Amino acid sequence: MQITLADSRARPQIAVELNSSRRREMKQIRTLLASLGIALTTPMILPDAAVAKADNIVLVHGMNMDGGSWRAVYARLTSDGYNVTVVQLPMTSIEDDIAAARRAIDVQDGSVVLVGHSYGGMVISQAGTHPDVKALVYVAAFQPEIGESLASLNASIPAEMPQDALRVFDDGYYVVKPEVWITDVANGLPEDDARYTAVFQTPANTSIFGYTAEAAAWHIAPTWAAIATGDRTISPELQRQMSKRSGAKVIEIDGGHLLQMSHPEEVAALIEEAAVAVK
Repeated sequence: MQITLADSRARPQIAVELNSSRRREMKQIRTLLASLGIALTTPMILPDAAVAKADNIVLVHGMNMDGGSWRAVYARLTSDGYNVTVVQLPMTSIEDDIAAARRAIDVQDGSVVLVGHSYGGMVISQAGTHPDVKALVYVAAFQPEIGESLASLNASIPAEMPQDALRVFDDGYYVVKPEVWITDVANGLPEDDARYTAVFQTPANTSIFGYTAEAAAWHIAPTWAAIATGDRTISPELQRQMSKRSGAKVIEIDGGHLLQMSHPEEVAALIEEAAVAVK
């Protein structure tokens, strides 16, 4: 299913109309209470089915990144009233990363929309079997089937990133070479931001590439996906194929791999759509 974001431009006007309606409603209630001799001295929160939404959003970052990559998306979501938790993956092994995501889900009070960027898609596909997870959102992310690995998915439709992109250390950890990161991971970001993300990389364990998925939570939870049409890290065509297989509601964004940084408003709007749909 293909969804465009054209209707998102109407949000400010809709918000103004809703606010106006709510003010009139509050005035009528105050008038009624006054006639009964009751003073309304504290704020009143009115139930509104139109803004019902999942209670909690958990954000999972990609490989060699950290939770700070979600900063602008976090700001939009929290300003709209969501409780947002940003997972910090250790990237020592995928088992450790899945455990970190599950800990974040465990402490939530209520339903969860679980969001993963890039490699984070592998993580949420495993951790998303948690009963409190009501929706999955993949942002330029892997959506593995059971038995698939990052290596096998990448090999099925190779991305444009060169094969010698990685600097592997003697202890089995790696980073992406800075010049490759700037060109193939952070394309679409302003130059200063691209260079900064290249040098703030967190080394990740190479064993993660060979891990084969033991679960595919998109089989049991409704799924949304943002495809980066200019992605040089995960092929856009691979993203489309995985999204078709998972039955995801899809938007395509004209940007590089780091959509949460280059297009935070569009990404946040998609997450909110999922949150409202599964409440």
